[in-house]
Amino acid sequence: MKNILLTICLCLIGMSLHAQSSVIKGTVLDNSGLPLPGVNIIVKGTINGVSTDFDGAYELTCSMGDVLEFSFMGFKTQTITASSSVINCTMEEETELLDELVVVGYGTQKKVNMTGSVVSIDAKKIEDRPSENILKSLQGAIPGVTIISRPGGTSINIRGRGNLGSSSPLYIVDGIEVSSDFFSNMDPSVIENLSFLKDASSAAIYGAKAAYGVVLVTTKTGTKGKLQVVYNGSVGFSTSTYTPEVVDSWTYAEMYRTSELNSGVGEDGLRFSAEDVANYKAGTDLDRYPNTNWFDEVLDDKALFTKHNMLFSGGGDKTTYAFGLGFLRNETFTPGEATNRYNFSSKTTSKLKPWLTVTSNVNFIYKKYEREKGYAALTEFLRVPPTQVAKHTNGDWGSVRDNSMASPAQINANPLRTLEEGGRANSDTKHLLGSMTAEITPMEGLKISNQVGYRYWDYRGFSFQNKKEGVPSFLNPSSGLISGTESDVNQMDVNWQYSEKLNYDGWVNYEKTLNEVHNISAMAGIHADTYTFKNLKVGRKDFASNEMNALDGGSRDPEKQLTTEGDVQESSTLSYFGRLTYNYNQKYLFEANLRADASSRFAKEGRWGYFPSFSAGWRMDQEAFLTDVEWLDNLKLRASWGQNGNINNVGLYDTYSTYEASGTALVSGNVLPTLVEGRIGNPHLTWETATTTNFGVDAIFGNGLLGFSMDLYNRITDDILIQAEDVYAETGLSSDKVPARNVGSVRNRGIELALTHRKDIGDFSYQFGFNLAYNKNEILDLGDKVDQLPPDSYFILEKGESVGSFYMLEADGLYSTADEDAGNLIPYGTQMPEAGMVKFVDQNEDGVIDAKDRTIVAKDVPDFTYGINLELNYKNVSLSVTGQGVSGVKMYMDNEASQAFFNNSVPRNWQKDNWTVTNQNANYPKLFRETDDRYTYNNKMSSYWLFDASYFRIKNISLSYNISKELARKVGLNKVRVYLSADNPFTIRGDHRMKDFDPERSSGRGAQLGVKTFTSGVSVTF
Repeated sequence: MKNILLTICLCLIGMSLHAQSSVIKGTVLDNSGLPLPGVNIIVKGTINGVSTDFDGAYELTCSMGDVLEFSFMGFKTQTITASSSVINCTMEEETELLDELVVVGYGTQKKVNMTGSVVSIDAKKIEDRPSENILKSLQGAIPGVTIISRPGGTSINIRGRGNLGSSSPLYIVDGIEVSSDFFSNMDPSVIENLSFLKDASSAAIYGAKAAYGVVLVTTKTGTKGKLQVVYNGSVGFSTSTYTPEVVDSWTYAEMYRTSELNSGVGEDGLRFSAEDVANYKAGTDLDRYPNTNWFDEVLDDKALFTKHNMLFSGGGDKTTYAFGLGFLRNETFTPGEATNRYNFSSKTTSKLKPWLTVTSNVNFIYKKYEREKGYAALTEFLRVPPTQVAKHTNGDWGSVRDNSMASPAQINANPLRTLEEGGRANSDTKHLLGSMTAEITPMEGLKISNQVGYRYWDYRGFSFQNKKEGVPSFLNPSSGLISGTESDVNQMDVNWQYSEKLNYDGWVNYEKTLNEVHNISAMAGIHADTYTFKNLKVGRKDFASNEMNALDGGSRDPEKQLTTEGDVQESSTLSYFGRLTYNYNQKYLFEANLRADASSRFAKEGRWGYFPSFSAGWRMDQEAFLTDVEWLDNLKLRASWGQNGNINNVGLYDTYSTYEASGTALVSGNVLPTLVEGRIGNPHLTWETATTTNFGVDAIFGNGLLGFSMDLYNRITDDILIQAEDVYAETGLSSDKVPARNVGSVRNRGIELALTHRKDIGDFSYQFGFNLAYNKNEILDLGDKVDQLPPDSYFILEKGESVGSFYMLEADGLYSTADEDAGNLIPYGTQMPEAGMVKFVDQNEDGVIDAKDRTIVAKDVPDFTYGINLELNYKNVSLSVTGQGVSGVKMYMDNEASQAFFNNSVPRNWQKDNWTVTNQNANYPKLFRETDDRYTYNNKMSSYWLFDASYFRIKNISLSYNISKELARKVGLNKVRVYLSADNPFTIRGDHRMKDFDPERSSGRGAQLGVKTFTSGVSVTF
């Protein structure tokens, strides 16, 4: 009997041991049968788990009967009960990523349980874009986020301009604050996720700098498995979106004749005779009668663009890694001008102990700008007429203009000569971001994180202006070189700037579920940073050679030394923050945040700022009365209120009074420099505070067939820093000496809408998205007794109006001969206009046009921004289209940009439609010579020179083809994809008067060239 019992016991023990030590193997594939690396397989209810390797394979020790949970971002989580030693799994893509983890401040949250206004972008959608700037690649993708890609730089605003100065968002990369330049120059291939925190509740955890939104970036982390290498490379070219369509030389001469005749000049006194016009048109004597288009003469038609990056990732049981390398070359239309960018990133995660995980992160960006020749002065391209010779047939620089000898100033303005002989320039910019994070998990649900980060920026700029020989006279060769066309002194300028910031963040997260329905999480932490900035500018003249690169080669004569400038700035911040999140049964959601910030920029009285937020959500689809509605996947109502701060418009030392040099004084027989008080400090300065209220609704229908999201918001920014004009004149303070004070207030309120539609039809699938945002901006306060601040160029800040309001005379078209005959002419001061001149509106109806008739006529802030996204997939072929547009916005262009003959500037083709007696519905006023008072009258600052900047632009079209996996593996590859991509290929413009400007350019004079880029590329996974 004992032997029988012993045998039974041994069998049971053996069976138990066998159950505890079963090894399950298998492969995880996607819908198309390709292996999925990095899929997490875990025994449900335990911490026992593994990840699939590069080939989608896994091996897990568990017991038969255990439930295995397969999860991977972008795919539905699946559970399979272990019943055999081989378990394969095919993952299905999520129709809508309700369980997607979205990165938020100091943690992540399930998208379905979020109560704030957060938009998450899949970085894969921007990897192939032929752009050197990530922001450009995001245009049109995010409702409420206005991104304008101007030729001089790309700007971003989240939910309007929040104050009277800079209202840029805060950028956070892997938990560390970075500059907008760092973010823009990141390599998209190493980015895992982009999140835009738009309302106060989602951004409040960043408090002091988050008043105008937060952009969170998480870089890619390696996964367990053998080494995987992904290469993505593309090459292509750029052309200009619009090039100013200047008239040819004979049209220029004819239009100039018309302007002089209209100004009363007789035929004998005209600059160009009828014979001159004929000679220009004949084109037989280009040394006297040229037809110079400076855009064609100086610029290249196309510019090279190429981008390459590689990502190495993998890891073992305890350590994973991801290393990224990137190279980008972006040439401009100016010959010899280009920027090379090099990116390096490294991210390793090591599980040193079951309770300790350490992550190190390094991101390095090196950008080298090189200009081998002189600069291309686009303003001069419009200012120098086509009747000036660029280079004579004998090889000499042009010395003929308007069929006569050009003046030295005119010869020196030759844009082609400036390019070839002007000099050279270069700059090196380095960004370094490094961090070390330790995560301690002493018990289930508790995580303690400590992060130390270091950010370094270094800029080295160099420019050299050449000595130049004089230009010989073509019309009078025996006279030798023309005096004043030479430059006997060369000059070198060197500019060095650097900054560094050391950060520490420590925070604790705790999560707990009670009775399976009460989900509680709490987080508390501390942040501290120190910042240092230094710069130095030096220069010398009179170098022995134009080829010298060392500053020591310049003259040591004190008269040849340029003024040396230097600056040092320092600041520090200390912060405490916390968050409490609760949801009941994934149905009723609540979150509260609080952050307290102190900055060295403020005196003790205003140093601390406190920024709370509260948000709540109701997942209605989880209610019993809706659970049986099969066509409803998700329905959530959201509401939030919160406050954020802004410090960017406060100088590091605005709290303190400054002093400046003011001559000398004789003291005890010695001449000593004297100082006087400059700007008066204000010890009461404190933070700008933005208070935002947000209501939102999210819905998904028909298993992802339709998606809908809408937000209503109201944001008021108080305590905006202003040098207000409400200081009594008796104080004797000029406007630049008035202390800055927290007296301004601005409101932005609007609505954001996002719609999505997706459908699978056999081998064909498609997705469509549309987003629209409306924002109304209003200045609420400018200080006591102040309704408006003095105009600044085209703009004014006025209570009750929008930031970016144009303030000028209002134009009502052009006067006609009927107006003249009827006496319906209103003088400008004492000057009486005539038919063909701009008709100004007499706002105060006093019978005269003057400065009192200036009014707000438009704004440069759009009312509506919108975007579309379309993706079509058929088997291995994919086509995607992204579009973006704005409406209700104007831009002001004056001088060379829009006014013919300003400073002899070249008319454009659209200005050929100018007013005459037989063409009274013309697009351009009657022509006058530039010295005529009537010319000056027409060019007064008025709405006539405002142009519609509304547009809809196809931002990107991409066509790709995935090579079959069988063919790829025959050549030792896992995946191969080839693609074609175009940025900015098509534009529909709102303005139909001036047809040759890019609607994304900024207001101002001169020319600005937008860029459209076409590339072909390949993505290969080894």
